[in-house]
Amino acid sequence: MSSLQRRIVFRWTSAPSLISIMILLASTTITVVFMIDYLAMRGLEYRVYQLDTLLTIPYLYLPLIGFLVFVISCWMYLTGARAIVVVKPGMRPPAEVLPVRMLEGAFLILTVLAGSLYLPYVFGSNWMLKKITWMRAISPELGGFVSWFYSNTLPLMALPPLWKYFASSLMSLFLVAATVLVVARGRARPSRRR
Repeated sequence: MSSLQRRIVFRWTSAPSLISIMILLASTTITVVFMIDYLAMRGLEYRVYQLDTLLTIPYLYLPLIGFLVFVISCWMYLTGARAIVVVKPGMRPPAEVLPVRMLEGAFLILTVLAGSLYLPYVFGSNWMLKKITWMRAISPELGGFVSWFYSNTLPLMALPPLWKYFASSLMSLFLVAATVLVVARGRARPSRRR
């Protein structure tokens, strides 16, 4: 018996959808706030805009709005693309599939965002440079790789903190978008008939 691709009816106001959105927003906010605090402790200038005597807005937290909008739009695209289920004719798609795929999409986006947001700082850290020098001491054939790595990370380490924050934010958003497009494209491809 052949199978058909069916789209699951998707309501944005359902409980699993709202739970997934809240988890995504809270985790993204925590990740970006930790990143800003990490950078402020390492030299990023912390300035505030005084609107009134009661309202002050830190400049560093303004990109958080863009992060949240971008992450939610990526999640919506990924969830909409993954709402296609292969079922046999006459069968209804299982109702449990979409909430699991919503949470899976949120987890994937958060993992890529957090990993790629801190990646330039891990690559430029003294810990990473010590590990690479240790690897070179163990196996001398890695000398070309070590010199290539040093030549690429030293300009990154020499950047001012504001430019590091800007570069890591752009790189992480680009990697999140690329991951979402690849995962959504892989699920949307039609299956071949035999």
